Amino acid sequence: MTDITHSTDSNYSLARARPGDLVRVTCVNADKQLKKRLVSMGVSINSRLHIIQRRGNATVVGFDASRIAIGDGMSQQIMVCAV
Repeated sequence: MTDITHSTDSNYSLARARPGDLVRVTCVNADKQLKKRLVSMGVSINSRLHIIQRRGNATVVGFDASRIAIGDGMSQQIMVCAV
């Protein structure tokens, strides 16, 4: 069985990414308001995110010189692929 979280051909939700993974945002399956909120935090299509840790139901990601925590509901709607 193949682990899709490390396949470069598959998209999966950010919620399934593991600490240490480097991913690229491919799609956001959300309403306009959530997309705007993500952009205001610096996350957009083609953003590269480093998964730093899981804190409860939140995923802590790093990019550029920033770190943010993304809640489980939001991370389920962000599709990524391995880099």
